[in-house]
Amino acid sequence: MKYIHYDGSLILTGDAIADAVVDYAAVLGANERTDTVAIPAVADDGSVTRTTVLIGPASELTVSTAPDDELEPEDIAFVRNLRDAAARAGDRTPVNADGGRRFVGADEPDSTSTHGDDHDADGPDGDRPADRP
Repeated sequence: MKYIHYDGSLILTGDAIADAVVDYAAVLGANERTDTVAIPAVADDGSVTRTTVLIGPASELTVSTAPDDELEPEDIAFVRNLRDAAARAGDRTPVNADGGRRFVGADEPDSTSTHGDDHDADGPDGDRPADRP
């Protein structure tokens, strides 16, 4: 599990989800775009929830390791959606100084999603999933 540190808040979520949010933020920043993203998260009471954040070039978010938990949300459809939205965000790519692979897990089958909550994030133009083809 990982924490996303955003605007003085901690968002507890799964590893792949946190990494995908940072990957998406990097792509948006490189292309001078913004988006709102509803991140699958674990609430203080242990329930699965969504935390919506605005990310873009001016976003200051970091990710840190959190204690592992059996409630770790895994939402491959969410990771895949961020990867696909990043592809539509523009032609510029982040520097990728660490050489890491972006959107890890996006090619996994949907059966790895847990907690039955496969809502998509908004697209880079702010369109809702229902508005997309």
